[in-house]
Amino acid sequence: MIGASWAALYLARGFNVIATDPAPNAEANLRKYVDEAWTLLSDPGLSPGASRDRLAFTADMKQALFKADFVQENGPERPDFKMKLFADMDAVTPLDSLIASSSSGITPSVMQSKCTHPERILVGHPFNPPHVIPLVEVVGGAKTSPEAIQQAMAFYTSIGKKAIHLRKELPGTWQTDCKPHFIEKSFTSLSRAS
Repeated sequence: MIGASWAALYLARGFNVIATDPAPNAEANLRKYVDEAWTLLSDPGLSPGASRDRLAFTADMKQALFKADFVQENGPERPDFKMKLFADMDAVTPLDSLIASSSSGITPSVMQSKCTHPERILVGHPFNPPHVIPLVEVVGGAKTSPEAIQQAMAFYTSIGKKAIHLRKELPGTWQTDCKPHFIEKSFTSLSRAS
């Protein structure tokens, strides 16, 4: 539900969101998630223009992307799938838009490998859930432009995220690598407290 969490956050920050997902019941599940997240998002205060009514859904990916300023992709973690998906998104998205993936296991170089405009492809990997935890890792691929990284960092910061620029792409993420150590430390601290 990472995509639904991102959608809720973008709506709370006053953006129009057009979502697409081929899964059965995707629209109903998305709207339910946004409704449930809205109370939590309302507590610190919504941005001007924030509304769940700004959420549109279409099963047609081309329709969802042809006017997009920013794309946050959250598809299955399979390299072959991501390469085709990113090539398809690259073909229909306006040239001045960024295409970011929430991927934690596939590098942006792999995802951009079949794209005509790979300079705008990057990873914006959230700490989960994105509408709650304000950290996001940003990493470009071999062909990502420095301007795309700067734009992504500025965008994520503008919506209240603490963007961390990872300068080297690796399979997995800093968060993924560190999480076991934090969990172990938490259990150690809890066992000492009891």
